[in-house]
Amino acid sequence: MKSNMNVKAHQQGFTLIELVVVIVILGILAVTAAPKFIDLTGDAKASTIEAVKGSLNSAADMAHAKALVKGIAHNGSLSIAGGTVTFEHFYPTGATIDVLMEIDTTTVFDFVSVAGSATYTHAKATSGAGCVVKYTDAADEFSKPVIASITSGC
Repeated sequence: MKSNMNVKAHQQGFTLIELVVVIVILGILAVTAAPKFIDLTGDAKASTIEAVKGSLNSAADMAHAKALVKGIAHNGSLSIAGGTVTFEHFYPTGATIDVLMEIDTTTVFDFVSVAGSATYTHAKATSGAGCVVKYTDAADEFSKPVIASITSGC
């Protein structure tokens, strides 16, 4: 009998229950610590920029179709969505494209329109040159507006 007790007194290693408890504790730490190390806000901002780019493309195409159906002059204007949209070469100008967009330009995006173009910049971009969508007016009646996005600064 004495030899049986000595074996248990000198037992080395971990029991299955101890290993399961350690794995559970590591899992809890991983779940609580992972979000602090994985920052997905940049990806979310970049996705938002790409969505604005797609919306601008759709809005320009739909307004172009409406202008053609209504038979306006290639540099005319048309009442759409409760506002007046000015056209150049049958496409909306950068100065009036925002009429067609339902984008929060007070808190989420900064909208700037200069002659021949419009720019939507994410308000929380990490750099001023990145995280932006630029709409450039159509160059002539045979081309579409140029809509480009930069997501490197998101």
